[in-house]
Amino acid sequence: MHRSPVCRGLFVTTAEAEAIVVEGVNVTQRVAEIEDQGYTIIPDFIQDEEIARIRHAFDTEVRITEMRAIGTDTGKTLRAHNLLAKTRAVDYLFLDRRIRALIEGVLGPRVQINVTTLFNLLPGETKQFLHQDDGLWPIKRPHPHFVCNALIALDDFDVENGATHIVPYSHNWHDRPVDQSIDTLQVTMRAGTMLMWEGGLWHGGGANTSQDRERLGFFMSHNVAYLRPQEIQLLSVPREVAAELPKMLQRLLGYHRFGIGVDGRDPIDVLKDGDVINPSAKVAWWRD
Repeated sequence: MHRSPVCRGLFVTTAEAEAIVVEGVNVTQRVAEIEDQGYTIIPDFIQDEEIARIRHAFDTEVRITEMRAIGTDTGKTLRAHNLLAKTRAVDYLFLDRRIRALIEGVLGPRVQINVTTLFNLLPGETKQFLHQDDGLWPIKRPHPHFVCNALIALDDFDVENGATHIVPYSHNWHDRPVDQSIDTLQVTMRAGTMLMWEGGLWHGGGANTSQDRERLGFFMSHNVAYLRPQEIQLLSVPREVAAELPKMLQRLLGYHRFGIGVDGRDPIDVLKDGDVINPSAKVAWWRD
C-alpha cells in the first residue's frame, strides 16, 4: 500500500519512521486509508466545547444565504462561504497540527486553502448528485492529487437527516464518469467527527427526510498551490484582515512564494507594507 510522505518541515517522512502520530492521530495510517479507499473517518476530532463555541460564532457572526446544491432545487440548503473573512472562530482548525499533517500527507507541502464553507441541510432537502470536487480543473485523469477535503460534523449525521453519501475507491476510477445509480456508503457520524477525502472521490449530500432536524457541518478544502483555488482567498479576505492573521494562515491564503513573488519580494512583506515595487529597483539603472 502506498504511503505518502508528510512535509519534512513538520515531521519526519514515512521512510524515516514506521508511523507518524500527531496529537493522537496516526497520520501514516489515515493517509494510507485515503490513498487506498479515498477517505478516512476520525471520531471525536473536536470536542463538545469546541462545537458549542463554533456554533455560537456561526450563529452570531456569519451571514448565511440560500444556495442550490448540486442536483437539488429546493432551496433548503443554507451555506456561508468565505468564512475566513467573516469569523475567527475556525482559524485554529486550519492551523491544527493534525489537519496540517494529514493534508500535506495527501497533497504534499505546497498547499493552499481552496474553499471554506458552513452549510446547513434543512428538513425537506433532497439528495445531492454524486460528484468529484477535483472536477473543476479540466485536466485528464489520472493526475496527481489536486484536492483534499475535510468535513467536520457539528450535528449528528444520520441517515434520516441526510448523512453524506460516498463511493469508496471511486477516486481511482479514472476510466468512467460519475454514475448516479451506483450503490453508496452513507457516512453516519456523531458531532465532532471528521470525514476527510481525496478530491476524486464520488460523494454527495444525503436527503434530509427528518421532520425537524437540521444537519450543520463545517467544510474545509485544500488544493495544491499551483492551481487556482475556487475561492480567491487573496481577494476574498480583506488585506487588513489577512495582515493580522498568523503567518502560516497567511501562507495558506495564498501569500506564499511561488516563482518570483511580487517583484522579487515575499508576498507577506508586500501584505504588510503595500510596496509592490522592489525597493532596490531603479529606473534605467544599467546606464548609471
